[in-house]
Amino acid sequence: MSNIDYSNKHFLVIDNIKASHDVLKKFAMSLTSKRVDSTHYAQDAIPLCLEKQYDVVFLGYDLGEKQKNGQQILEELRLSQVISLHCVVIIITAEISQAMVLAALEHKPDSYLCKPYTVKELGKRLNNCIRKKETMAFIYRALEEDDRDLAIELVDLALEKSTPYRMECLGIKARQLFELQRYDEAKAIYNAHKSDINCTWANIGLGKIALQENKITNAEAIFKEVIRQKPLYLPGYDWLANTYENTQNLFFAEDILEQALKISPRSVLRLKKYAGLCFDNKHYEKATKAYDKVYQIAHNSIHHCPENALLYANSLAHFSTELPVVQAKKMHNKAFGMLSQVNKSFNQPNIKIQSYLLSACLFENVQEYNIAKGKLDQGLTLLELEQHNIDTASLKNIANSLIKLDRQSKASQILVSVDERQQNITTSTTNIGDISPKKLNNNYTAKAQKALNTSKELYDLKKYNEAINALKEALILYPNHIGIKLNLLHILLESYEESDVRQSELMLAKKLILELISKDKDEDEKLRFKKIKRKYQQLASFN
Repeated sequence: MSNIDYSNKHFLVIDNIKASHDVLKKFAMSLTSKRVDSTHYAQDAIPLCLEKQYDVVFLGYDLGEKQKNGQQILEELRLSQVISLHCVVIIITAEISQAMVLAALEHKPDSYLCKPYTVKELGKRLNNCIRKKETMAFIYRALEEDDRDLAIELVDLALEKSTPYRMECLGIKARQLFELQRYDEAKAIYNAHKSDINCTWANIGLGKIALQENKITNAEAIFKEVIRQKPLYLPGYDWLANTYENTQNLFFAEDILEQALKISPRSVLRLKKYAGLCFDNKHYEKATKAYDKVYQIAHNSIHHCPENALLYANSLAHFSTELPVVQAKKMHNKAFGMLSQVNKSFNQPNIKIQSYLLSACLFENVQEYNIAKGKLDQGLTLLELEQHNIDTASLKNIANSLIKLDRQSKASQILVSVDERQQNITTSTTNIGDISPKKLNNNYTAKAQKALNTSKELYDLKKYNEAINALKEALILYPNHIGIKLNLLHILLESYEESDVRQSELMLAKKLILELISKDKDEDEKLRFKKIKRKYQQLASFN
């Protein structure tokens, strides 16, 4: 087939259609001496890739009704970084609609193969992908390590040796220079290739630099020209919308994203941004419809989160005042169903509070004041108990709902407490989020803080079991706190590394990682999680 040695490469087949699944698995088995892993089920993808570093993933697009599709899995694999840049992902599909193809290509599969195909064609695609991965291996490793200077150095070396992947190398180098704020050097690369075939990325780069240099008119002109020349190139629309946002031209930003969504309607992030612009522009009907779609298409993706239901309910609370009562009640029922579902799935106090308050807003809109008051009272009661355990972003949303419910005094109190927190933020990994010392007289918070401090002392003494138990205690009190989970993960892996007979530590670590993959994290948390996840994968591969 080729001179590529596949004997030690690890393959994973994810395909729900038995005939296709069997062909792909048989093909993989003909190449490698290693066991070929396979599954018919979408939900197995992330756990399998977390446990083993695969060299090749054959990914079917249609994975069954009410399951994640191949595009959603690819997006999750990329965003969660459970696969490396060295892994080849080939999507195999019978669907060739423009919307589906563009959605899949946005998440950059290494190849895209439409049915019917021949094994010979599959082999040819795979060979091309593997050659590229092996040639670019050191550059990809530098990128994964976030070593931008090394990546540039390796790209220069590859260019000196006349790499067949010259354009990709130049794109990588320009992006690293941009991130290092070496704009003149990046601009030189972009200008040199802005007219080349298949180098639209160079024009996007020039537009981004113009934005950084506050040359808004230039940026706008560049992105408009990209759209004119490449109307299916979606980053052009995204960056033009960003340009309009930077100048507070929110109506133009809304319009340009609406154009992009007509071309490719399946991007959750683009749709969510569009919905937010509609809401800010007081186009509540469009915002509500868009948030409804966000909720539906995000359900099986990495973007499934309680915020989607809350945003829909909040937008509807503004829109349904314009509707006849019968129509408003029908739409309200949909919102109540969404809120009920996310409360069952996530069971978080801040979500429950926001659900109660938004429900109160909806009931007030249809003049059901007694029910509205009951929901409001439930929300305020829970808020009194849990306010210190709620993040500042959620508190601001709660305050906005209270203002709509004509509870300005309570909303003002919350916003004052948010300001106090933000002035007293601590970055210590041994403290709980934004809790300031004066809050420690509260028994609930004090117990959690004590557990964290105790776990740090025990960890320093290498008393891992006791430290783990202390963090588990803190996690009971703060079940959704990312910092606590990261601390616990760190100690679990240290404990397992010291004695690999402790399988329970590795199993709990995997559970926590799977929980954290789809959670929003700040930059420090993302970096910590990336390092911890990589360490887990190294340990699990020897398990």
